[in-house]
Amino acid sequence: MKTDDFDKVLKDFAEEVNLAAKRTLGSRKIGKNRSYGVASRSLQKSLEYKIGDGKVEFGSPLPYAAFIHWGVNGTRRNRNAPFSFGSKQPPLEPIMDWMKVKGVRPRDKDGKFIKRIGPRGGDRLKSAAFMIARSIKRNGIHGLKYYSVALESIVPQFTDKMGDALVKDLLSSLSFKTGNITVKLK
Repeated sequence: MKTDDFDKVLKDFAEEVNLAAKRTLGSRKIGKNRSYGVASRSLQKSLEYKIGDGKVEFGSPLPYAAFIHWGVNGTRRNRNAPFSFGSKQPPLEPIMDWMKVKGVRPRDKDGKFIKRIGPRGGDRLKSAAFMIARSIKRNGIHGLKYYSVALESIVPQFTDKMGDALVKDLLSSLSFKTGNITVKLK
């Protein structure tokens, strides 16, 4: 059976789900902080889908995508996630990059910003990054189920379209044969 109409609707469906997931990642808001957790948008840009054999697979090639989606349990706080921080702590380099992108700068005892360059600046920045990493390890990471949210919003819009396309494909593949006469529906 040819599924040309269904394949077109399935492609539109996958595109809409992927766009909704990107919107969910781009609009993460906690309190007054509208851009919480959104630094480089690399996860948002990496979301993709593949269609084959009537199946749609959504995902991202980035290794941390699952941690953002499901969250991570901390050593002191359970997030009901399949991942947990054990004795390991998040690496300092990504946290220092995040601090740079978000403009997080520690201050000295006089209240002045610490320079990124200098004999003491690098150590203090690493110290601040270490404290943030330790807090992440203790509290965990709250999951943002961006594909689940996208599917919940897009599936109701496409149920009728998918059903109609499948019925149309099925009817176009039917034929009736009586004797030497074959009748096909158009």
